Amino acid sequence: MRLPHPVARRAAAGATAFVLALAALTACSGGSASDPEEAGRTGPGAPGGKAPSAGGVLPNESPGAADNRPPGELSGRELADRAVQLMAATSYKLTGRLGAGGDAAEVTVEVTKQRDARQTVAGADVRQVLIRVGGTVYTNVESVVGPTAAPSLPADLRGRFVKTDGQQLDAKLVDPFAGTFGAGSGDVAKGAAEQVDGKGVWPLTVKSADGATTTMYVMAAGDPYPIKITVAGGDPLDLKVGDFGADVAVAAPSADLVLDQAALQRALAG
Repeated sequence: MRLPHPVARRAAAGATAFVLALAALTACSGGSASDPEEAGRTGPGAPGGKAPSAGGVLPNESPGAADNRPPGELSGRELADRAVQLMAATSYKLTGRLGAGGDAAEVTVEVTKQRDARQTVAGADVRQVLIRVGGTVYTNVESVVGPTAAPSLPADLRGRFVKTDGQQLDAKLVDPFAGTFGAGSGDVAKGAAEQVDGKGVWPLTVKSADGATTTMYVMAAGDPYPIKITVAGGDPLDLKVGDFGADVAVAAPSADLVLDQAALQRALAG
């Protein structure tokens, strides 16, 4: 039951990689702020809903580890570490585009403070809905069978989900925060300050062995929340990050809509 279309395969692998990688992140409760500048003052990031001040103690640091230097004085590695910790402690949403030209697909991701997530990938011939709740991953049947078989699906299989286990992860589209910029990810290059969507940011860049370049744009003032992620030189990816601390809710599909893979195979066999 592999997805036959290249974008569908990449989208499926990337979606699964992103959601499963979230399981490794630390969950904390937080407040609500939709703008990273506001979040840097009163938004999420620490127990009780108060964000760490600029250069302050992050959620999983001890008081003795406080670093009062502003983002501009930090190295790329230090800024990336702060950004990863901030994102691990809050809810957020990502919206953007995967692929290019006729193969492009729109991507939407919602992540809760408990690290549950829902991702939708919609392109010309694929619509994948992938949900992670409490460590279980569900994928909609239409994207499991692929765009060739989807139009002929029996009516009772449409809108249903399959529990997925052990899917192969695509290293090119691993969770862009902890997976790409987390501890052990290697050198992080810090570029010159620039403007993205009218906000001052520092671009942080890592290069993978296959030549792909991933850039995370973090706020230049206050706490370095990421506001954009791009991938070039491989499968193109352009994501905006926002709604930090939003009241995101992700629920598993109802039990009557869920099949295991053996049940799906039997249903498809007729």
